[in-house]
Amino acid sequence: MDSATGRVQVWARVRPPIEQDHGPSTAVECCESTKMVRVRNDAEAVERILNGQAELSSASPEPKEFAFDGVFGEQSAQRDVFMQIGLPVLREALRGINGTVLAYGQTGSGKTHSLLHQSAKGEEAGLLPRLVASLFLMISQDVANVYDIEAAAVQVYNEQVDDLLNSEHQSGIGHNLNVRDGGVVNGLTWIRCTKPDEMLEAFTRARANVVYAETKMNKASSRSHAIFQLRISKRERVFEASKTGQKVECTIARLNVVDLAGSERVKKSGSEGMRFQEATNINRSLLAFGNVVSALAARKSHVPLRDSKLTRILDGSIGGNCRTALLVCVNGSLEHVGETQNTLEFASRAMRVEVDAKVNTALVEVSAKTLLADLNPEAHEFGKKVQADKKEIEALRKQSADAAEQAKREAEKREKAVQEAESNVKKLQQAVWCAAKAEPVARIVAMAVVVVAAPPQPLVRLGDEALAPGAALALRATEAFQSKVTWGGGEGGGGPWAGLTFELVELRIRMEEKEIVCRICSDACQAAVVTIPDAAQTPDS
Repeated sequence: MDSATGRVQVWARVRPPIEQDHGPSTAVECCESTKMVRVRNDAEAVERILNGQAELSSASPEPKEFAFDGVFGEQSAQRDVFMQIGLPVLREALRGINGTVLAYGQTGSGKTHSLLHQSAKGEEAGLLPRLVASLFLMISQDVANVYDIEAAAVQVYNEQVDDLLNSEHQSGIGHNLNVRDGGVVNGLTWIRCTKPDEMLEAFTRARANVVYAETKMNKASSRSHAIFQLRISKRERVFEASKTGQKVECTIARLNVVDLAGSERVKKSGSEGMRFQEATNINRSLLAFGNVVSALAARKSHVPLRDSKLTRILDGSIGGNCRTALLVCVNGSLEHVGETQNTLEFASRAMRVEVDAKVNTALVEVSAKTLLADLNPEAHEFGKKVQADKKEIEALRKQSADAAEQAKREAEKREKAVQEAESNVKKLQQAVWCAAKAEPVARIVAMAVVVVAAPPQPLVRLGDEALAPGAALALRATEAFQSKVTWGGGEGGGGPWAGLTFELVELRIRMEEKEIVCRICSDACQAAVVTIPDAAQTPDS
């Protein structure tokens, strides 16, 4: 979509009560959900009583109601104002559509606070600081395009235009103001900004040069109309050297934030001397501004833009080729109900001003310098990506090394477990072997006639494993073998061992032992768990 058609968007904001207010704060009621503002209409009741149209008891009129695009109550937040008013205008400006945000209302109604307030507390920041921060955040995320951002600021004070970013601003740009089409001021200082801090510093310096003074209604009353301007240029980033010398399309948008001085009644504000002259000029320029809005709303062929310096600067910023948002600020005190009603009626007229904003484009030539400037940010982004990739690779290497170390520890743990298991199997085999050979050896010993009786033997231990009595008996038998024994069943005895020499008996015993060990080892390898038989049980021979 290359345009933004429709009308001027209008919001109303009700300022909370302050010390300077007199009387109850009951003149204005607002409903954010229905976007309605209701104002007491005491003036109409007085007229009806004087004309004999109503008795005093029945003279209370119905409140006058106004409907807008949005309403902010006394407890509304600064963030809400920016999100509903500032952000949509900023997004259109990045597309190349001009935008203007104006604050209008009685002096002391909260216009400057809503637009320009800067505070260490972020939640209290006004629309302009939020707009600047959001602008640079958005363009930093758009690497496909190149942006050129410039800032300027002027004030209209006593019908004289001052350049607020020029150190010699007090002398003014001159009474014979030269304004080109669209309200562009010749000779105005524009500062190129690449960071939000640079632009905020420029606007802070500009605001320090705005004329403020104390009145009975406002301790820091703006005595001039302040206009803060941004110029946003955008074009597609060039990556190919072949495009050098060619022309590419560029969008150019101007975004204005206008803090209009407050209308005031001299009797209430107590303005005298210089303050009286300031108030007179403020009211005169606001009247001219109101006449321009009325003419645009009525679609008149002649619009009195040249009636004041303010309207000449705002040429092209109210409707037409500009998305315009108007914030009217009102005081809810019953004391100021007349000014509040006038402000809301002006806002209702402004809603009839038509808008037909177009994307502003121009052709710019791609020079070698332009190409180099475009590639430098690309190289910077590529470098950032390389660094990020290096960090990711390093993290993966560390993760891999940690995993390898963990795997090594697990392998060592498993290897140790296997070694322990093998050791346990060997111990188990030895215990099983000893238990298994106990029966045949015991049978042999039972048949023998021991010449020298062996003394009782204690429980024998093999390493850390206690041997069964049968195994102890086997060892005792071995000790008996080493002594001189006589085999047979006594004199004239017989049996399978009778007549065998010591060497033959020992050889037969060893052969039985080997057979038993082989069988036990085979069974142990096939079984998952090997159970050591009880010494009281007789194993297979």
